[in-house]
Amino acid sequence: MKTQIRSNATGPRYYPRNRGVLDTGKRRVETGIAITLMAIGGAIGGCTSTKATVLPEPPVEIREASAIPSGKPTAAAALPTDRPPTQAPAQRDPPSTQGPVSVEVAPLLVAGKLTLQAEIPIIRSDFGVRFAFSPTEDVLLHSGAGLQIQRVDWERNQTLDAITGFENYPPITISLSPDGSTIVADDGPLIRVWDSLSGAPVQQLQLSPISTIIDAGFQAENLYFAVDYFGNVALWDPNGWGEISRFSSPGRIDSGLLFPGGQAVALQDRDRREVLIFDLEGQKIGSVPIRDEHAELLYGSPQADRIMLHVNRGLPSEGIKILRIDSGESVLDLPMLNFRYFAVSDEWDLLAAMDVFNRLRIYNLPEGELVLEQELEGVVRTLGLAMSPNGSHLAAYVLKGAGEGGAIQIWGAGE
Repeated sequence: MKTQIRSNATGPRYYPRNRGVLDTGKRRVETGIAITLMAIGGAIGGCTSTKATVLPEPPVEIREASAIPSGKPTAAAALPTDRPPTQAPAQRDPPSTQGPVSVEVAPLLVAGKLTLQAEIPIIRSDFGVRFAFSPTEDVLLHSGAGLQIQRVDWERNQTLDAITGFENYPPITISLSPDGSTIVADDGPLIRVWDSLSGAPVQQLQLSPISTIIDAGFQAENLYFAVDYFGNVALWDPNGWGEISRFSSPGRIDSGLLFPGGQAVALQDRDRREVLIFDLEGQKIGSVPIRDEHAELLYGSPQADRIMLHVNRGLPSEGIKILRIDSGESVLDLPMLNFRYFAVSDEWDLLAAMDVFNRLRIYNLPEGELVLEQELEGVVRTLGLAMSPNGSHLAAYVLKGAGEGGAIQIWGAGE
């Protein structure tokens, strides 16, 4: 099962994001906790504890990001290709009592209990940390070391190298191409591209000269998507980084995504209170009204026929809604009081969610059947969640006790 990857792990909306994201692309990368999902039958597990493997601090190879070619993108033919999740007075909703996993619902089942597989210390314990799983190896990229991206082999407890040269702020989005060969991250209004093997700069792109990117990422092999707060959208072909299209939807954009199949772009407009649907050339082809409060567009379905929203944040009716694009009809209302961070599989058959009490839930979709509920021990606060590309692990960016700082924890099945 492939996972919809966001360039950044999901985080609070008031700090711009990707999630995380890792959607091989979006956003969609967004700080998180890692969890392993394996095909293991069994009853729903309880709390986990366990020892973390603390990564040592070996010498880090620094890769400079300066001298990036600024080249102007060349025109390319439009190629059809998709995509992705924010705090309030805490009220604990009653524990769920739903039954065991239904084997037919999803190709992967969740283990009855997740264990801590690794822990990456983070010196920047704030909302700005972003991270992303590599789609091809047991490597996590994160922005928790200041103005750089570190690559960490979490299986071997080894920091591999770091990419530096960011001029403005740590990146809000971190994306890896589906084959793992290319790393892309924002640097204020700029988008920087590196070869992941050598760390050499490949390209420098720009979406808008004055704005900051809020969502970005790869979709399949042939599209890279980016959108900013003011509704500027651009798509590039990663094979040479030619520009495919560029358009604008004036307004205040809270979230944006490219549907996984590359069929269309969705933008959540705060003032219009609707999700606008555009084709790849920027022609508006539909809209979905938002009738709930404090809504956030999270993901688009692979078939480009549904969108997933987090709605009514902080209210008693808080939860997840899946809406049909053609009619605006709700096909799933999933109550989730005080849940803030989410990750979904590419096939939309698995949803992971974390609440303000550091309690993790995993659901089968589209039924919304709860298959695992577990509280993370030793964690004061969770600030993000992401799923690995193969659906085998979850990553969570957490704050620990006084004096312990932050960490990205990798969770999975087994010892």
